[in-house]
Amino acid sequence: MPKKSLYLLLILLFSIRLVQAQGDDPARLRIMQLSYLPEISAVIDIVLDDALIFDDIGWPFATDYVEVAAGEHTLTTAIADQPEASASTVLTLESGQSYSVIVDGEYSQQVTFVVVEETELLAEADGSTAIIVNLTDQAISNATIDDAPALPEIPAGDYGFLELPLTEATIGGMVGDLAYSEVFTPHANTDFLIAVRLTPTGEPQIIYHRSSSLTIAEYLQSIHEGAQFAQIAELIAQTDILDSLADDGEYTLFLPVNSAVDRTLAASIIPDATQLGSLFASHIAAQNLPPYALLQNAALTMLNGNTLSLNFGVTDSSYWEIEGVAILWDVRLANGVIYGIDGVINTAQ
Repeated sequence: MPKKSLYLLLILLFSIRLVQAQGDDPARLRIMQLSYLPEISAVIDIVLDDALIFDDIGWPFATDYVEVAAGEHTLTTAIADQPEASASTVLTLESGQSYSVIVDGEYSQQVTFVVVEETELLAEADGSTAIIVNLTDQAISNATIDDAPALPEIPAGDYGFLELPLTEATIGGMVGDLAYSEVFTPHANTDFLIAVRLTPTGEPQIIYHRSSSLTIAEYLQSIHEGAQFAQIAELIAQTDILDSLADDGEYTLFLPVNSAVDRTLAASIIPDATQLGSLFASHIAAQNLPPYALLQNAALTMLNGNTLSLNFGVTDSSYWEIEGVAILWDVRLANGVIYGIDGVINTAQ
């Protein structure tokens, strides 16, 4: 049996066993991988109690959620193929709650586990929310949105919640006497998990992960004007492509961000409405491939039958690429993932 199929089977059997162990609603758990070992690829395996639930999770990715029975569990992470470089913590998970665990630090020194309970994180119908997690050894002060005070302080090892505006915004703060900031494009119905840490040189670094509890179809139908993917969502609405996605299916979409659609429209490359469905079918694969799984593929077969190449090495854009188009970031959804890409994929055969 292929390694990936065996891995998925282990997750399924493990989830069933844990959920059936108690009558309560299960908890949901995901892990963000920020741990490392000097001069060793920062790829880890993740074990909950005695079961491998994820393998080969690279830095700085977050896993999808898995369902776990409420109660006490031991979480262990280890550098892949080096089980001696490992760390563990005990989690107490409550029924029906969602948790993120950020694994941070160097295995030859100290690895810490920051557990985030996400109960308070409820995205508005049109807006987005953020969890800011402080992975530094000092408090984050003066957390702001567009220079307006948002949170007075986030203690070291703690986290805080923000509601994000419906327009482009700059989120910033201070770690000691060092300022950091990041410009965020508005999203609809998106939850941001934002980790603030210090690089080995002592500079603040921001790492963030996007997700939503909506399905792909629900997400694209909910996007408001000005939000990321608004341009492509308007074009997709002119087709029946979303209706063709099976309710019980899983999908990976590669969709141009707003700026890429603007460039393409200006160049008159977007086809007319009768051809849009075929165009978007070449941007969708019938698999759920978050970044740590996408890396295992040299090529993908899309809904229209085209085979598209992937490049994770040195590229002209300095990003991962699909058919030469830069893959910028991803949004995890209930039945798959959307990757923002910096152009329209050329499907000419």
